[in-house]
Amino acid sequence: MKPILTCSLFLALLIGAAPAMATEVQMICTNNQKTAYIVSFDTKTSIFKTTNPGLGTDLKVRRVQDDSDGVLVWAATAVFGGDRELLAFFGDDKWMKYFYGNGSVQTDPCK
Repeated sequence: MKPILTCSLFLALLIGAAPAMATEVQMICTNNQKTAYIVSFDTKTSIFKTTNPGLGTDLKVRRVQDDSDGVLVWAATAVFGGDRELLAFFGDDKWMKYFYGNGSVQTDPCK
């Protein structure tokens, strides 16, 4: 076999064997009561999930920013006839922010 053809076949095999890019980002957060919960976001389907028992399961994604710093997700969930706003950051510095109707903000650290 000629060297160029051999090299081309080898590269084609390497490219074909490359793993698919991960579409889900995930982190483990801890609230004020030191209870751990999981937060995940699928960048392909825009599905946002959390195991935080204080939130409902109907989480609506409002906006997503996906860049070299990480993935920032603005979401909301129905609470007492309105929406509670959530902000999740999946990057080097991971966190969840909860915005309350009285103007207060709770930030949970994540890893």
